[in-house]
Amino acid sequence: MKFSLIYILAFFVFLSGLTAQEKNEIQISGSFHNLTFPEFASQLEQQYQLHFYFEDKWVNSLVVNLEAEKLTIPALMEKLLLPTLLDFVYQPPGTIFILPDKKFIHQLPEYYLSSSGLDSTQNQQRSLTEMEQKYLLGRQPDRIKTIVIGSWDKAKAGKMAVVTGKLTDEETGEALMGAIIYVPELQKGAASDANGFATLTLKPGIYAVAFQYLGMSEVKGNLDVRSDGYFSVTLKKQFHAIDEVLVHGQKAQKRSSKLGMENVSVKTMKELPTLMGEKDVMKVAQMLPGIVSVGEGSAGVNVRGGNADQNLFYLNEIPVYNSSHLFGFFSSINSDIINNFTIYKGQIPAEYGGRLSSVFNVELRKGHKNSFFTQGGISPVSANAEIEIPVVKEKASLILSGRSSYSDWILKRLKDPNLRNSKASFYDFAGSFDYNLNDKNQINILAYNSNDNFNLNGYTEYAYGNLGASVNYVHRFSPGLKSSVSAIGSNYNFETIEKSSASKAYSHSYELSHYEFRGSMSWMANEHHNFKVGTDLIMYDLNRGIINPYGEESLRPSVNLGTEKGLETSVFVDDNISLGPRLNFYAGLRFSMFTELGPKTVREYLPGTSFSDTNVSSTKDYQNGDRISNYNSPELRAGMDFKISENNSVKLSFTQMTQYVFMLSNSISIAPNDQWKLVDTHIKPPTSEQYSAGYYQDFRKHGLSASFELYFKQAHHVVEYKDGADFLASPYVETAILQGDQNAYGAEFMLSKTTGRLTGWLSYTHSRSFITVNGENDWADINQGKKYPSNYDKPHVLNTFLNLEISRRFALSSNLSYSTGRPVTLPQSVYYIDEQPFVEYSGRNEYRIPDYLRLDVALRIEGNLKVKKPMHSYWTIGVYNLTGRSNANSIFFLSEKGRLNGYKYSVIGVPILTISWNWKLGNYENN
Repeated sequence: MKFSLIYILAFFVFLSGLTAQEKNEIQISGSFHNLTFPEFASQLEQQYQLHFYFEDKWVNSLVVNLEAEKLTIPALMEKLLLPTLLDFVYQPPGTIFILPDKKFIHQLPEYYLSSSGLDSTQNQQRSLTEMEQKYLLGRQPDRIKTIVIGSWDKAKAGKMAVVTGKLTDEETGEALMGAIIYVPELQKGAASDANGFATLTLKPGIYAVAFQYLGMSEVKGNLDVRSDGYFSVTLKKQFHAIDEVLVHGQKAQKRSSKLGMENVSVKTMKELPTLMGEKDVMKVAQMLPGIVSVGEGSAGVNVRGGNADQNLFYLNEIPVYNSSHLFGFFSSINSDIINNFTIYKGQIPAEYGGRLSSVFNVELRKGHKNSFFTQGGISPVSANAEIEIPVVKEKASLILSGRSSYSDWILKRLKDPNLRNSKASFYDFAGSFDYNLNDKNQINILAYNSNDNFNLNGYTEYAYGNLGASVNYVHRFSPGLKSSVSAIGSNYNFETIEKSSASKAYSHSYELSHYEFRGSMSWMANEHHNFKVGTDLIMYDLNRGIINPYGEESLRPSVNLGTEKGLETSVFVDDNISLGPRLNFYAGLRFSMFTELGPKTVREYLPGTSFSDTNVSSTKDYQNGDRISNYNSPELRAGMDFKISENNSVKLSFTQMTQYVFMLSNSISIAPNDQWKLVDTHIKPPTSEQYSAGYYQDFRKHGLSASFELYFKQAHHVVEYKDGADFLASPYVETAILQGDQNAYGAEFMLSKTTGRLTGWLSYTHSRSFITVNGENDWADINQGKKYPSNYDKPHVLNTFLNLEISRRFALSSNLSYSTGRPVTLPQSVYYIDEQPFVEYSGRNEYRIPDYLRLDVALRIEGNLKVKKPMHSYWTIGVYNLTGRSNANSIFFLSEKGRLNGYKYSVIGVPILTISWNWKLGNYENN
């Protein structure tokens, strides 16, 4: 009866107050923590002369934790009661009625008489009232009905509900990665993963919610959260058929707590000027701070002072051991099928291991599940095409992509006569099948292959390729608990024929097989903790091949480099911890183990002597599967993110890494005949510790963001090569290498602009990398035991990228790249003993080649922007190396007429003009 009286009284008081004037509106300020609602109401009644009416049973479970600053009574009550099923009525100046449900009508509808019988002025068309506009807005297509999640009988008192939503493209059925679910009232949001799932923890209640994705219309609605549960939402493409408008949006996502993480935009791949007009994800990565190109026409990158073999490349969990085409001119991954590209170079999650410097994680698109789609392009050196087929509507899709070169004309434009008379070709293929069995089970199958062939002026022939496949199964036990299981296979192989000297000509084949099983379980325990545990099992099988003499004139002896096997296992656990709205922590532990397996013959050397053929004391033979050596390493990971305000934050991190496979190379870049090698009895696994700190600032008014990061990295047992090391002369690699310590440190700055017609960024990296190899004896030293710059030490690197949207159809872009020349060791003098000349060299890496500078420009021309059209295309006209600068790639010396003359070797020393054409089904907005 009491409830009925309060409800009736509230209703009549509400009617009487419709015309009341709030001349002196009350505003509430203060901090309220861990108060029951009666305590909260009593406190306000004493301070502000308010009067609350409610029954205790309605508010028993309501605990008040609130920061208020000049909040009006209605705003205060909406903020307090939004997560509950309670409602209120406010009668100025100070009466508040609390009601037990959301059914109370706060505003009466307006009623209008029929226009019949009225005069002409009254019969004119009436403009819509504000309430009517809101009513119609609520019926527009971008709004959805209230989504009920879970049920009250499954709700647990005092427990947050874990809510998982799947966001998909309404037209294609493709899962949207990076879509946002945002609850404005709580200023809380989550981004969807590669399968389109986003998870939030919410207190049971009704919430206004917005669903957002770049290029799609925002969808608004309500979530009626009762317990843990799932829901799904589809978003529509947003077509711009009006003049340019400025859209303001709220920040829907907290900054990641991972320091040193970079995301490469798929849109930027299209805009960045590149050689031959090829969209290239790796060229975009090299424009970011801390990621330095090895050199023009060279494969691999150096990340934060690390060697090129210290980076791990994943393609949908498939490790790619050579990620380049044509010696590094192009990436071996077709950018058209990339959905997300993430680079970890600072705080690396515990689920990743095996390299000291970075992880490059490429995730491919899931494919259209509702309609057929195709796209492709033609450049001066290659053509590519991609098709997406809905196998089962809204459930299964198939993606097939291929790319192949068809011309060697680029080589004809180069200065080097050996390159002008050479031939090169490449291709790559990827096929992906994605099947959503239901909301709880998904399976993805990927097959990948890339291949290169190169003939250097008839003297040297290279052929190398990657072959890989993966099967991934994801199961969701509940909205907050999911598992992922993957089976992965990868193969890298090459064949080399070297015949530049007939007496030394040889052939060599190499093969590395990688078989992996990965399993993980992630659990969102509550809104403050997100756990992930997992395991990794990798079997390596290397056949280093046989060096055979090539041709009848070759005097090269045959050498069997042998085979190697190794088993790498690891377990990991990590936890993302939120301590309030400002402070986030990340803690992780990875424990890795490596076992060297037979068959193999292992040498034992005399104690206190160098590893050389003359110091062998005995050998030991191991049979297939025998354990030879064992290593294990705990790897700690930790990070902290403190949000100073809405626009700036500070981050700290600590990362330990261990590497069990490295590369044997006599060059600074990854060459086709470089051999991957496992650690063994005599070669210890390299390890590293990295300390990082960063400051981040957003200037929202101007659409700018800035970041500044510092790092210091120590590495131990890094592999360095003795002078004159030859990895083809003996299977015993330990005789050609030494291991030492590396110190790398640096500062990275980036300023980016992402809004307006002019977008782009400026990145600057200052980094140093030094190595010390100082053993107990002279034979264990390099550079007399003194520290020296590593081969990849480049103190200054500056990159700028600008893109100007002249109009919807025309865009002009440019990038400028500058870097300090890399270190080299040069001859300083010649002396004679018994009339035999001997060259005296400088200290290791004591000199540098000239600095590198290159400017590129490109003009992108879109086709017409009609909404209804079967196909859209665009042209790109670009100039690579606009100034025609001859950048030195290396320095070499020739003995000419009794003199030793030095020469600068440049790969590309002329401007290269290219035109490319790209097309896709549908209109300009369709992807």
